Amino acid sequence: MTADDGLLLTGGLVVDPSSGNADRKDLLIEGGKISRIGAPGTLDLPGVVKRHDARDRLILPGLVNAHTHGHANLMKGVAEAWTLEASLTNGPWLAGTRDPETIYLSTLLGAVDMLSKGCTACFDLVYEFPRPTKEGFKAAAQAYADAGMRAVLAPMVADQTLFQSIPGLAAALPQHLRDTVGQFDLASGEQTIAAVEAIAAARSDMPENISIAIAPTIPHHCSERFLRDCIDIADRHGFAIHTHIAESRLQAVVASKTYGRSAVRYLADLGMLRPRFTAAHGVWLDDEDLDLLAQHHCSIAHIPASNFRLGSGVAYVRPMLARGINVGLATDGANSSDSLSMLQAMRLASFGARIFTGPRDGWLHASEIIRLATLGGAKILGLESCGQMKQGACADLVLFDLGHVDFIPDADPVNQLVTCADSASVTDVMVGGVFKVRDRKVVSVDLIELRGRVRDSVARLSAATGQARALAGQLEPHVVAFAQSMSDEPLAIERYIRPGRK
Repeated sequence: MTADDGLLLTGGLVVDPSSGNADRKDLLIEGGKISRIGAPGTLDLPGVVKRHDARDRLILPGLVNAHTHGHANLMKGVAEAWTLEASLTNGPWLAGTRDPETIYLSTLLGAVDMLSKGCTACFDLVYEFPRPTKEGFKAAAQAYADAGMRAVLAPMVADQTLFQSIPGLAAALPQHLRDTVGQFDLASGEQTIAAVEAIAAARSDMPENISIAIAPTIPHHCSERFLRDCIDIADRHGFAIHTHIAESRLQAVVASKTYGRSAVRYLADLGMLRPRFTAAHGVWLDDEDLDLLAQHHCSIAHIPASNFRLGSGVAYVRPMLARGINVGLATDGANSSDSLSMLQAMRLASFGARIFTGPRDGWLHASEIIRLATLGGAKILGLESCGQMKQGACADLVLFDLGHVDFIPDADPVNQLVTCADSASVTDVMVGGVFKVRDRKVVSVDLIELRGRVRDSVARLSAATGQARALAGQLEPHVVAFAQSMSDEPLAIERYIRPGRK
């Protein structure tokens, strides 16, 4: 079946994220779009239109992952008890020594993972060490195209390493380690910006449904000149900007020490905040930060699985939504979230909203969670016609089995999407009117062949990165201890994060 073929999904229980309602509907799919919606049996259609019986299916717009890292997918399950700073210490070997074939396989593995769990589009912050390459970026783009997903890809870039960006960290290392951290040095800012420009110049070569953005990774990992160069690239090429903001407590402290203000205020003063700016994580944002993001019509990517996994804290979403900030839901990369499950992210977002003191009015309801996972993420990706259930919207759809135990009894299927559903209940996934998952099987990629290629690739990586991995293992306890001591400084945001404190 192609996107040009007409297909009628009959009698499905259709969820509209805008309203949170679920009703029995027929959906006519034509040209990759939802061309008509009507009550079951009411659409007057020619008999030649193909029909798909959806009476035992719940139908939702495809889930949109607002923040992930395709380069990390070969490292699923590697981290057991890492903090964010431990993860960053291991970053050079986690993403280093990658040729285009390895980048392709890593990205393709993540795309299959996401598709199989109902996700049809993602925002991927692509990292290569020591700088991005046009060949590696094209490999990531081709992987998403081959899997059949929509994706926004952003080179994730910086001109300062972890050890250069945190005041006092390098000096706190034992001398023998202080002399070796130069092995983790990045390319110069000029070289990195030139590499991003080369990628931007090749944007016309990107496959269909793949677009480009830019991601200065963490503000204090970037010099002011480098950040201004990133703003210039975004302005000239019309790119969205996506960066990690206040993910960990340490990041909030470092911003205060480095800038004498928060990272959000610093970026606002630089002119980076704008409607197509996304702050990823936002765990340690205070009221002034949220006001600034709202004033500039920015978005926030909420990433609960990673924040829990790395012990970074819990983002307080209700004040974001109360200010009218667009919030999308995300998984992060497989090195810090492992399963890339948007369904898991939905459940954690729901439960995590309940840890804060105060009335239950601050909790997130199931309908709100579904909007974050569809409409919110689609806005971050610039996919204005996706994440919706209306005439003319993208026919990116995920079908759930109402006969699966997750929906028995079907007391409230919308609530059960958030509280019960997992990937086992996903039967079919459609992107642009074409099935990419059919009868619980990914049809766009041979998973058996992929598994063998991934196994060989991981073996080569293990051999090539052994020295860098060993060095990171020596550095990690010192970095974590320093981060912990620095993170003990008080912050105004404290009351949001620790229930019971005034």
